[in-house]
Amino acid sequence: MSTATARSALRQSVARLMGEVVTGTPDTNLAVGTFGCAKLAVYANDYFNDWFGRFYEGTHLNTDFVVTDFVATAGVVSFDPDLGTAVDATDLFEMYPDFTPAEINDAINLAISMVEEEALQDKVDATLAVIASTFEYTIPTGFVYVDQIFQEESTADRYSPSGDLIDYRHWRVLHGSTPKIWFDNNYVSLTTDRNLRLVGQAVQAQLSLDASTCAISKAYIIYQAKANLHFSRVDEQNDAHWNKLQAAQALADIERKRIRVAGRGRKVSF
Repeated sequence: MSTATARSALRQSVARLMGEVVTGTPDTNLAVGTFGCAKLAVYANDYFNDWFGRFYEGTHLNTDFVVTDFVATAGVVSFDPDLGTAVDATDLFEMYPDFTPAEINDAINLAISMVEEEALQDKVDATLAVIASTFEYTIPTGFVYVDQIFQEESTADRYSPSGDLIDYRHWRVLHGSTPKIWFDNNYVSLTTDRNLRLVGQAVQAQLSLDASTCAISKAYIIYQAKANLHFSRVDEQNDAHWNKLQAAQALADIERKRIRVAGRGRKVSF
């Protein structure tokens, strides 16, 4: 499994594949509807007009805007809508011409959902506390498979693979609207107030914030998101978006073959 990548980095990579992306740090003309960035001064007046932008770090993190005017001198960008407070030097920005940040974010999340049960993620949870005379417990949210269950030792937060692993034959998953773990009390001795440590797998969560991270292969995500974006613009077979869709999808399919992780243990839901 690849190193986790932040949504903002994925979005900028997708935007770059779609054509062009510009990033930077505001350094002059800081106001609620303008900012300047010296490195933009090399572009012509009005170059960025109607581009879509987003602050992906800083005071106005996760805020979108549309460029209404660009002046090359000092690289001044005017945008809508106005912010509640002035742009400041912490507000790292990105801008691109053809797709909105929301469209790119949605394309990334769709790419994730397309492989969510192929690119399984390791998951561990130790929040279940044993209740006296109780042998059924609601499985914490997020688990797709549960592979191992340990019971905490008398020392808090200590779990031994040799002595605390509950035999796989003596528990099972009860399926339903609220999946539960059932323990066979003929063979399992649970100690009140000790925690249970569940080890299994989960799907990659959808990315809701720019700081949210994705552990699925970055190459797969950006190629599949690119294909998804072109698909949203296809008017007819063999138009420009159709042809670019086919190329991006072919690359995504190659990467998809490399990300499969087999499920381990008992399936939580069907």
